[in-house]
Amino acid sequence: MVLRYNLWLLLVLILAFLKLRYHEMWKDEWQAWFVAKDMGPGEMLSFLYYEGHPALWYLFLKPFTLLPLKQATVLSVAHLLTIGGALYFLLVKFRTPWWLCLMFSLTYFVFFEYGLVNRGYALVMMLAFIITVYIRDGEQMGRTAAVFLFLLCQTEVFGVLMAMAFTFYLFIHITDRKAFLFSSWTWGLAAGLLVFVASVFPRSTGHIGRTGGTVLPAGDQLFSSLQGNLSNAFLPGSTPDTFRYGWTFTGLVLSLAVLAGLWYYFRSDRKLMLTMAAMLVMMTGFSFFIFLGGIRQWGMGFIFLICLTELLTSRTSVRWPSFAVPVLFSVFGVIHGFRAVSEDIRIPFSNAQETGHFIRDKVPVKVPVVALNKFETTPVIGYAGRKFYELPDGREFSYFRWVDKVYVPTEEELRLFGRYKGVGGIVLISPKPIDTLRYPSARLWKPFAEPSYKNESYYLYSLPVK
Repeated sequence: MVLRYNLWLLLVLILAFLKLRYHEMWKDEWQAWFVAKDMGPGEMLSFLYYEGHPALWYLFLKPFTLLPLKQATVLSVAHLLTIGGALYFLLVKFRTPWWLCLMFSLTYFVFFEYGLVNRGYALVMMLAFIITVYIRDGEQMGRTAAVFLFLLCQTEVFGVLMAMAFTFYLFIHITDRKAFLFSSWTWGLAAGLLVFVASVFPRSTGHIGRTGGTVLPAGDQLFSSLQGNLSNAFLPGSTPDTFRYGWTFTGLVLSLAVLAGLWYYFRSDRKLMLTMAAMLVMMTGFSFFIFLGGIRQWGMGFIFLICLTELLTSRTSVRWPSFAVPVLFSVFGVIHGFRAVSEDIRIPFSNAQETGHFIRDKVPVKVPVVALNKFETTPVIGYAGRKFYELPDGREFSYFRWVDKVYVPTEEELRLFGRYKGVGGIVLISPKPIDTLRYPSARLWKPFAEPSYKNESYYLYSLPVK
């Protein structure tokens, strides 16, 4: 047990160092922070359907936004609490062999995508691991477990899928199914689903279509869904990112190999095998019918594998040949995670921090900074410590709505805005070089286009308005 505690503390300290010393946050990390910071509770809850995420991460961040400290540091520390909690249950409370828990902890998804990047997925992990412990110990019928199940449904859609998969497992595992249907667990799931749907269900026609990305032909969508949820999730790095490059024959073959490996791993426990299959069917169905997703969403399947591994190893004597499956998956995850962390150390995540600090130090507060694409400038706002302006409204902003369209103002509109603000010139920020024919009077002040992990660049222009 001492070894497990020491491993947990060591990993938390390493993550804290990497977060505070090297990791630069990008727009999805800052977006949640500003939604929590700049909205009241009621306004925030009514806004979530634009985000497609339920409320728990935003409500968790809300108290931290009130602290009079550096925003980037506070956000990193807030997220560190969640990943620290997840790792505590994985490394300390789980009964899975310590060396396998350590391997899981160092994989791409656990350590980098959900551990280093400051998003709400760590809450999914933590709550899923807590629920796993309750199920392992046979305490899932109590009210406390039901509360955690409800909270899991308020993390992500994949938290909801996990909750449903856990429920499926209990339903086929428990003998008194009638009592289970009226248990606290079932009521917790029902309440969680109801609140989830009420908070994120689209309010406008075509909402999903405008936020879901490129619409693929049915065959490509199916193959991409399979490859993303299988080879990208369980063998990261073996196949190029399906969201960016599409499916490949090799990726589909590796996906079939993943399915074969999962069958072999769970062959001694048919109920766990069916539960894993149910989770993969739900995830693939969601990717095919609603939103294809990306690597961070697909990784939830690997997290669920960790949960089922705890149930398997606590109830069955797993022999070494079977351990080869999670070990192989973890080796791919550790290698891919090491590469991701190395990149995060070697080059900035984006160029937002350098741009924001430049604006903070060089642009007087009275000089308006106008964003020509508000979707891409939220992280710069975070590091600049000031809001930017958008047209045609001429209002300050910090966050954005995914369904909004980009409005490209004319040079005359920008001049009128500058004169309205009573200044002699304004600063324009754009994620790419601007059209000099549209803005003939704008002068490039400073580009921020160094290589970055997310390939995000920024360009500052000065525009006289008199």
